[in-house]
Amino acid sequence: MAPPEPTPGSDTDTAPETDGRRRRGRHRRRALLDATLRVVARDGVGGVTQRAVAAEAGVAPSAVFYYFATVDDLVAAVLVDVNDRYLDALAAVPDGPGAAAEFAAVVAGTARTDRAQLVAEVELWVLAARRPALRPELERWDAGVRAAARRLTADPVAVEALVDVVNGHCLRALTGGPDADLLAIVRRVVG
Repeated sequence: MAPPEPTPGSDTDTAPETDGRRRRGRHRRRALLDATLRVVARDGVGGVTQRAVAAEAGVAPSAVFYYFATVDDLVAAVLVDVNDRYLDALAAVPDGPGAAAEFAAVVAGTARTDRAQLVAEVELWVLAARRPALRPELERWDAGVRAAARRLTADPVAVEALVDVVNGHCLRALTGGPDADLLAIVRRVVG
């Protein structure tokens, strides 16, 4: 069975870029994802429309539906993109000495992103909690945090506590709470 054809401009599209069309397609798709995140930050998920995203990205409205079948598909792709970025950073945390500090640095960096971006990301997570079709992304997020936490401790209770620490830290940053000494918290949890 042949693999499915990649979406135009998708990151899984690995054909050679002989004429630059694929590269331009990837750049346009990236621009649409980034523009959507900015629209969510500014106007909320309800503000994501074909025209709003196209205007924010500086492209023709038809480009939105060339790369994404529906606005819901676009919003889902942004949630996946946000998760991919952070989960890749967590997966890169090395084992061994210094792992707790690296883990804490990644989590703190997640919460220290541009406040508008953090608001948009949390709004996307809340949307995923409301929409069953998007819930697997929440589960994938927790699983990725769990996998990184398991490199710090074998204690299953401590692993779950670290998942809660990470999720709570993002919410704390969103509400402007005091910047906690995350490394001290991680070290306390892992013992």
